[in-house]
Amino acid sequence: MESMQPTPPDTDMDQLTTDAQAPGRPTLLLRLAGAPIIPMSTLSGVGLPIGVAWANWFAFFNALSWGVVLGAPLYLFAKHLGAGDGLLGFIAALPPLLAVLHIPGNHLIPKLGYRRMVLWGWGSRTVAIVFIALIPMLIPQRGMALFLLVLLLIIFSACRGLAGGAWMPWLSTLVPTDVRGKFFLRDQLFGQTGNVLALILVTAIFNFIHGPIAFSIAFTIATLGGVVSVLCMTAVPDVTNIDLHAQAGTRISFVEMLAAGQFRLLCIFNVAYMLVMGSLVVFTVAYLRDVARLPSADIIGLTAFSTLGGVASLFWCGKVLDRVGSRPILTASLMALVLVFLSWFLLAAGLIPPLLPVLGLIYLVSGIAGINFSAANNRLQSLQVPELGRNHHFALLLVLLNVAAGTSPIIWGLVLEAIGNRRLTMLGLTLNRYAILFGVCALMLIPVIALLRRLDDHRTEVKG
Repeated sequence: MESMQPTPPDTDMDQLTTDAQAPGRPTLLLRLAGAPIIPMSTLSGVGLPIGVAWANWFAFFNALSWGVVLGAPLYLFAKHLGAGDGLLGFIAALPPLLAVLHIPGNHLIPKLGYRRMVLWGWGSRTVAIVFIALIPMLIPQRGMALFLLVLLLIIFSACRGLAGGAWMPWLSTLVPTDVRGKFFLRDQLFGQTGNVLALILVTAIFNFIHGPIAFSIAFTIATLGGVVSVLCMTAVPDVTNIDLHAQAGTRISFVEMLAAGQFRLLCIFNVAYMLVMGSLVVFTVAYLRDVARLPSADIIGLTAFSTLGGVASLFWCGKVLDRVGSRPILTASLMALVLVFLSWFLLAAGLIPPLLPVLGLIYLVSGIAGINFSAANNRLQSLQVPELGRNHHFALLLVLLNVAAGTSPIIWGLVLEAIGNRRLTMLGLTLNRYAILFGVCALMLIPVIALLRRLDDHRTEVKG
């Protein structure tokens, strides 16, 4: 996360944001261009409340875990065990779909508190990773190994779903509004750096070690990252203010929450985005393995390169996010992702050869766009979710976008299975199942960009 200079006392932050968003104003371009490439203050925790910087270290070590368990190594392991596109889509859908448990888990927050709730969930999911790491070495039968993998992923995702709804309300309560851009960018920076490190280590493992033991070592790294992340979380201060707990925990009906115009638009925007992006990682891995015939080490290495580019770009984004607001960053990221999907379409259709330099460029742009989108979107969510009923607002938002993220790979997995090896050649294009997927996703991002114009970066409050 980047360092933010405090707003001068006589400057109105809302006016700053409005000016930055006004079309045709030169101020936005000047602010974007004036940001140094690497503002080293991004690495500093100065300005954040005491103890909150440990949440960024949690993100770093947690990424050593999810970078393996929820990324390319998991999908390659499932493919190694014989999973088809349909089952692969189901596996990718498990973590987001089981985020619906945020809602029942939300009722446990007043009893356990934010920190105990998250500690319980992340500790339990780390235990599940221990057993996943044992599968490649102890279960030689692929059918049984695949069954156990899915079962453990269900347990992993359920623990994550129950406890995950406490995370954003907890951090949004601890971090003041004027440094949230700084905090969430640090969070992305630390988290994605951990993700890069995990993927580099796994790439090295697959370059030198082959067979099931390589997967076992990769999941062991994920286990160690999970353990250390839980230890870091114990240093993050809990929210002990009873009034804040009561205000955040105020129950508001779903109908009442969705009746608020900006919150409803925020939900629709995130759902539309996740319906598209929920299939990108899993089916690009499937395409590269089954069609382009790339080795596992190259696929994981490309993912690491993508994340590394995204992390580097956060230094620049961190300098401008709190100045210009979320919308300019989100717009640029979405436009870049349209180009990414079009590039994958041309690859799958046979117009571009799947050479490593070409794939590296696509992955680089994808990583920069995806990571900066996440940072800007987190900031936008923290501003648009009101203090009154904050827990329930975040639970509803996270459930909706995770259901969308889980529905996408399931639907596309079934569609890809139904299309199978059928293909249509026209105008020099080979329209196979992957070309259809990537082309449709590129088109689906266009209305998402249009919807973004109706969102603003101002803080929203709900009167009690």
